[in-house]
Order: sequence, then structure tokens, then C-alpha cells
Amino acid sequence: MGVEEIGDARRAADLGRRALGLPASCPASSIQFEILRATVWGMAAPSGGVHINRILSSALPVLRLLTGRAAEREETLRAELRAALTDLEDAGDLLQLPGGYWGPATARLVEFLAGSGRLLIGGVPSSLLPLLPDALEYHGPHRHLAKPAPELAAALPKEDLASWSRRPSLPLQEWAGEVLESLDRQPYSPTSAESFEFYTPSSAQPGTPQFRRWSDNPGPKTTTMLARRMRIYGAREYRLVDVRAAHIVGACDLQGVDVRRLMYALDLAAKNPVRARRLHRDRAEWLFMSELPRAEQRTFAACGTLTIPDERPFERRWTFVRNEELALGMLRELGITLENRA
Repeated sequence: MGVEEIGDARRAADLGRRALGLPASCPASSIQFEILRATVWGMAAPSGGVHINRILSSALPVLRLLTGRAAEREETLRAELRAALTDLEDAGDLLQLPGGYWGPATARLVEFLAGSGRLLIGGVPSSLLPLLPDALEYHGPHRHLAKPAPELAAALPKEDLASWSRRPSLPLQEWAGEVLESLDRQPYSPTSAESFEFYTPSSAQPGTPQFRRWSDNPGPKTTTMLARRMRIYGAREYRLVDVRAAHIVGACDLQGVDVRRLMYALDLAAKNPVRARRLHRDRAEWLFMSELPRAEQRTFAACGTLTIPDERPFERRWTFVRNEELALGMLRELGITLENRA
């Protein structure tokens, strides 16, 4: 078999996209993710993992070709590819292994709601799957299937949305109650160098964003509170603390706990929810002044796009291109008040 030399960059890029199974409708922002899936899949197959340096070295020239960025600095493109690997890990497509190695995750289907489409999750490249023409819709690192081919649906395992997004199955306050009961506080003697802030939604103005609900004073009650302090290099550390007469008498760290979800549970218990506002009548763009828990962010990233204005870094603007009602239902479960005034 002869080898064809292709001198035209545009034709070479078209052939490369075709080899990856990318339709013409695939946005440029999604190409790097399919390049990485194919790279990790092809190189990790013999041993189950491939080192990040090999991934980046192999994916970089393909990225240059398919995106027309031949003259861009290598450091910039490698940084984008590293970030894309992290996005694919968060989406559930790739696995980060010890020692800087990466591997493909098991392919499966995640259904949003009955009749509202599925996510194709996993590290298998699109070109290797039995897909109908234009069956896939690409959205960042996510691949959407309106209706999978029967043989694909039969072959792939199913994962429910809560499991994929890592959202607790319990209602918010029940989940928070279990978390609080499971954490043992140890006797605590503060030092003069330590300064805590306390999350106090019950004393905040109605609807105030969460970043304005912190106070230096825990109040006179004997109670258990969420507290935080600034550590070296500006990192925040969160603690669950027992307070008596405005002093901390017991504390435990919150490693492994979604602190943001806990804040929403405390808001709900205080009957002081935060608010989200629809910005436009003709599109599903919502303004948030408080960060969302990780599970909701993971789901929303598959359904829409997050924008953080440079001049207003405390704002979160989510625009949903699909499954808006699912997203709004998740917000209501967090106790968020939805304002439809545009």
C-alpha cells in the first residue's frame, strides 16, 4: 500500500478530523478533547496507562494541525492540553493514575431525563463506536447522544445522573444531618495567631450572597457552626466547630465534605436562601452571586456554559443550551429562590 503525501494543510486537517470521527458541526472548542481521548486510548491500551509527557507530545502536533495554530507557542498549547485532561477526568472520560499516568475510563451512557438525551461517557474515541451520522453533539468535553444506535445502547452499561454527577441521593438537609452526625469534634484550644470566620446565614440580610454571610463573631449561643480561616499562601481551611460563649471549644476538619453544599443546607435551615435571576426572556441565562456545589457544576457544564465577567469576578452566569428544567429543579433542591424577572 502506497503512502500519500499531503501538502495542503487544510486537506490534511479535514482528513484528520475524519479519522477522529469528528463531524463538520463539531465546534473548535471540542476538538482537543477528542484528540486526547484518541491519544490516551491508543497509547494506554497495552499497559493500561500512559504518561502525561507522552500524551502531550503526541497530541500537540495533531492539535496544531486540526485547529490551524501552527505558529502558536508550544507552552500555551501544552497548558491547554493539560487543562483539557483535567476536564475529561472531571467529566468521567479519563482516569488520572499515580505517577503522572492517565488511562481511559469505561464507556457508559448517562441519561438526563426520559426522552431528553444521553451523555456518552468514557475514554473510547468516537471513531471506534457504531454511531449514526451526526448522532453525536459535542459540547466542550461532553458528547451528547439524542438517540444511540440500538447496538450501542445494548453494548454500553448505564449510569444514572446522580451517580455520574456525584450528587448525594438524600435530600439536602438529611444529607447535612448525616454529615454533621458523622464528624467527631475534638477539644480545641485556639492560639492568639488564629482567626476564624463563622458562617451566619440566620443573621444575614435576606437573599444576601453567601460570600457576605461570614462573620468574625459566632454569637453567644452554644451551637455547632461552619468556620473558616486563611492559611499560608492564601488557602482557606474549613472546620466544623462547637462554640460556647463565643469561643471555639471543639473542632474537626472537613476533608472530603462538599462545604459549599453544606452552606446551602445551613441557608435552608436558617430560612434565608440565596437567589438566582434569569437575565433574558429569549434565552436561558441565569445569574448567580454564589458558587454552586461541585455536583451541580458538573451537571451544568454538560448542559450549558459558564461565564465569569472579568469586571465582576463574583458573578456566575450559566447559559443552558439544553435541559434547563432539569437544572432549575436541581437549584430548587438546593433551596435557591429563582427569580424569572428579566
